[in-house]
Amino acid sequence: MKKILLIAVIVLIALSVIAVLKDQIIKNTVTMATSQITGAPTTIDSFSLGIIQQTVTVKGFKLYNPPGFPKEIFVDIPAIHVAFVLGDILRKNIHFKEMDISLKELVIIKDKEGKLNVDALKVAEEPQKPKEGTTQKQPTGQMPLQIDLLKLSIGKIIYKDYSKGETPRIEVYDLGYKQKTYQNITSAQQLVALILSEAMKGTAIKGAKIYAASAILGVGFLPAGVAFTLMGKDSAQNDFNIPFEKVYTVALNTVKTLGQVKSEDKNSGTIKVLIDKDDVTVKVQSVTEKTTRVIVQARRLLLPRPQIAGGVLQQMIDKLK
Repeated sequence: MKKILLIAVIVLIALSVIAVLKDQIIKNTVTMATSQITGAPTTIDSFSLGIIQQTVTVKGFKLYNPPGFPKEIFVDIPAIHVAFVLGDILRKNIHFKEMDISLKELVIIKDKEGKLNVDALKVAEEPQKPKEGTTQKQPTGQMPLQIDLLKLSIGKIIYKDYSKGETPRIEVYDLGYKQKTYQNITSAQQLVALILSEAMKGTAIKGAKIYAASAILGVGFLPAGVAFTLMGKDSAQNDFNIPFEKVYTVALNTVKTLGQVKSEDKNSGTIKVLIDKDDVTVKVQSVTEKTTRVIVQARRLLLPRPQIAGGVLQQMIDKLK
């Protein structure tokens, strides 16, 4: 009896080790494949494969900037959930019935020469179109897969423009897309291009090569949805667990580096500044002894500029971390 129990324990331990190694091997394979497709470093916090449920869960997916840009996080996706077709996978056909991606933050950087980090990715390179008369379903050089249904959620887009000086001009777009759906994605490159181009559609960033690459990859024929704008809203707000004195000082020093301060009144917590033709007002309010609220408003010719307000506030957040 003891021998049977011992064998059972050994088998359970062996299976547990195999399960862990299996997930680790697949995790390494996924990070390597993503890096090859994008040309940028990739990390994953955890990877879990359920054979019986035919599901995959990826947590803490991070794509970093390609070479030539700051070594910072470019794409932050906290969670990816996938339902796959085991029979097709065994036949070496990567087939996902459903994929759910929640993109938390995308940081677009324009360098001093005006180049965008998104355009430095391999997927932004113009793919070769299929030759006329051939039966290819996608341009050559792609990694084929089949995604029947994609659910994509997109949170915040941060745009840092270094083309006008050492201190970047920052704009923040809080898109708030919730599970927009897309069908019939046929390559890994198409998936990456779709995520990036859809995220950038809600911003004022124009001329990126990723748009042209997306069209060639077939993303233009997928349901695109409606670009999101914060119409009628000109402000961004955040609460800090920091006393008023420190927050006000950081706010004032931040806007001084961004533009021309027109007026500032510490008693009312109001700072007015002109930043590249945008009229920006920063209001610092003491909520409690240890909590301070900052409201940033931005307008140009009476028109709301929420992305500018968000950019100014983001710089304050970075300095107050």
